[in-house]
Amino acid sequence: MKLLKKNMVALAVVSALAAPLAVQADDAEVSGFVDIIANSDAAVVFGADAEVDVSKKIGAVTVRADMDANLAGNTGASVGGQDSGRIEQAYFAWAASKSVTVLGGLFNNPIGQELEDAPNMDFTSHSTVYNILDGQTALYGNNVAGIAAAVAAGPATITVAVVDDLGLSTTTSGKGKTSTAAVVNLSPMKGLDLELGYVTQDVQAENVLDFNAKFSAGALTVGLDYLAADKAVDSATNLWVGFNVNDKVNVKARYESVSFEAAATDDSTRTTLYATYAINDNLSAALESSSGDNTSAEGISGIVDDDVTTLEFIGTF
Repeated sequence: MKLLKKNMVALAVVSALAAPLAVQADDAEVSGFVDIIANSDAAVVFGADAEVDVSKKIGAVTVRADMDANLAGNTGASVGGQDSGRIEQAYFAWAASKSVTVLGGLFNNPIGQELEDAPNMDFTSHSTVYNILDGQTALYGNNVAGIAAAVAAGPATITVAVVDDLGLSTTTSGKGKTSTAAVVNLSPMKGLDLELGYVTQDVQAENVLDFNAKFSAGALTVGLDYLAADKAVDSATNLWVGFNVNDKVNVKARYESVSFEAAATDDSTRTTLYATYAINDNLSAALESSSGDNTSAEGISGIVDDDVTTLEFIGTF
């Protein structure tokens, strides 16, 4: 089900651009997942999300729509306490040539290391970098709407995009503004993936820069995601390490820190431990424990000043 290898215009979109979905030309492909979370620290213990993705490829063009459904009360899922169904993605990917792909519509924000959907996330909870990027995008989820083009150039993929202003800000006359984004993905050696992304905006955190890297060697994986912004946030850093105990068990640890533009605002930090077990080819279970330090009561990073433990089940189809 993985369409995007990364997530503001990420190797998430880059993958969709450089290699459109491999689906049968004569039949639409349906896939998706359910995400069940139990959280003893929340007002509602159990929550559920679901997603259904439909795609069809005819010739050089793939068309895809992703629909999300959320149970009221689940963390970050519903709005106003109501169950909800929403469009996450709706786009076309046109392989204009062997090395150039054009993407248009509503799609996952490609800047940043972390993907949006539960089956593709490294942890149960989103990272602070993801939360900051998500906070810039006014559309549902960490998503943007516009048009992008990706060019495969040797070991690198270069993506440029023009999208609606991340915060959907307008001019004084009420006309919409746009944001411009550029992403470079590079794999200089086996097991090493690098990404540099930059997006413009006039308000909120203003222009945002993100650099991330991931290196895998055998059972060990190490990751870094670093964000810097012109306003509000000086920097946000996400460092994590993962280890495959065997073909069913994986464990990870993550440390995050966010520093702010306001000199009087203390840094926020969070430490997360995570373990997942593959019950079946289409079902996994994960246990996550995180401890956050947010004495300044800032809300942009998603860090909460407490200890949180969650149990998660992810089923795919």
